[in-house]
Amino acid sequence: MPRFEGFGFDELNSLNPDWFYNWGPGYPPLRPASQESAEFVPMIWGRGSLERNGVAQVRSEAPWTGAEHLLGFNEPDHEGQADMSVSTAIKLWPQLEQSGLRLGSPAPVQALGDWLGKFMDQAAAKDLRVDFVTMHSYAPPNADSFLETVQKVHERYGKPIWITEFAVADWKATESSPSRFTEKEILAFMKESVAGLRKMPYVERFAWKTRVHGDPIMGASALFRNNGSLTPTGQLYRSL
Repeated sequence: MPRFEGFGFDELNSLNPDWFYNWGPGYPPLRPASQESAEFVPMIWGRGSLERNGVAQVRSEAPWTGAEHLLGFNEPDHEGQADMSVSTAIKLWPQLEQSGLRLGSPAPVQALGDWLGKFMDQAAAKDLRVDFVTMHSYAPPNADSFLETVQKVHERYGKPIWITEFAVADWKATESSPSRFTEKEILAFMKESVAGLRKMPYVERFAWKTRVHGDPIMGASALFRNNGSLTPTGQLYRSL
């Protein structure tokens, strides 16, 4: 699962994850004294990562981080995230290839939207390397619908899938009117979704996205309470 601001390795380890990432090219600075068992996956989040020599950092740290995979641009179809055109992403992509690591596609807001389709088509035309497709999903707690989307992404691109962010979200929620989805619904969605993903041989990895406890949009999707202890959602995720 991704690391997020406000928590660190103690909270991460409480989930007993197989892997993690932190939206950046470098291993988190607050590295514990003992080597983590969870695999770290670096990311080139956007243009800024390249301007700060992110690929060189990935390559220099790989001998001791053991990184074998590199995640591409984060939500380039969102003006609040990597925010870049397909043509810009294609122009920059050879720099990511130079990492020598197994390379994941950009992860757009809309997994089945036009941005990723155009990127993948142009990458194929230019013989650029994309080893697996990454996707995000924030939707109501309907496991069948979510799993169908994952299947469609695989069918469209014919590559292994990583779901690098997914959770239940209510985008109409506000502080005064928080998420309409209950903890019971979210727990059922998580259990059914993870069971479904594990049956899909082309799904290599997945990561639940969390926000701070009490976030009105994510609601009971939060994995941690404000003191860092696991919520019921976090406890279930750890068990899966």
